[in-house]
Amino acid sequence: MLGDPSRELRRALLTIDLTHAVLDEAIAAKCQAIIAYHPPIFEPLKQLTAMHAHEQILLRCAENKIAILSPHTALDAVCGGMTDWLADLIDTGARVALEPCAQFHSPTQEAPSERMLNQARARAPIAGKPQIHGQGRALTIIKPRATNAIAKQLRTSLRLSAGDVAYCELKKSRKHKLIAVVPGSGASLLTMAIEAGCTLMVTGEAKHHDVIHAREMNCDMILLGHTNSERGFMPHFAKQLQPHVPQVRLLVSKRDQHPLRCA
Repeated sequence: MLGDPSRELRRALLTIDLTHAVLDEAIAAKCQAIIAYHPPIFEPLKQLTAMHAHEQILLRCAENKIAILSPHTALDAVCGGMTDWLADLIDTGARVALEPCAQFHSPTQEAPSERMLNQARARAPIAGKPQIHGQGRALTIIKPRATNAIAKQLRTSLRLSAGDVAYCELKKSRKHKLIAVVPGSGASLLTMAIEAGCTLMVTGEAKHHDVIHAREMNCDMILLGHTNSERGFMPHFAKQLQPHVPQVRLLVSKRDQHPLRCA
């Protein structure tokens, strides 16, 4: 995203969000790169003038010769990545991607029949060939549990306060066998989750009307807070990445934090 590929890399800082505070931390630690899960350049830039905070951060990175890498969607989709980490906090049962990655990308437009087939494969994976890579997970629970129990389990595992976690529960007695897991904002996969047979979605955040829609479609929801559903993965990611870059010291940001506090 930013930087000189030929420059020697000795230290890198891992973070969910690249803020001024995180950049200060990287400069103080003498890092040559920042691995920011959320890309600081989310939309094309027509100019770089320091008029906005993200532009100021980019300019400061360039001035301090700090490269920026952002694995965002790829880290969500890959087997063993952020989504599987969040799913593992709930249960170690079998899982498939809610929206599998295409094995092949064609430069030509899909025919209607091909599009229908791909959609069918996404919603009903071929037996014996689970589609692991992709967005979201449909997780089969080994020991079915109620929404409230899963919410409390996640709150404990993620070290969150009671006010950080919200949920809607249609029936306290219902125990879930198949749940959707999507870190961050998962509402775009809600319809796929319901069509796959999930009766609960665990995600970071959702709009009011998405929660209402889920409830009307007989699907419970647990909302952990957008980055609360992501940040705990960073130490795990550092351990995964370290063997591939033994010459680089990987640091996890201590100043990266949720921007909101509970009253």
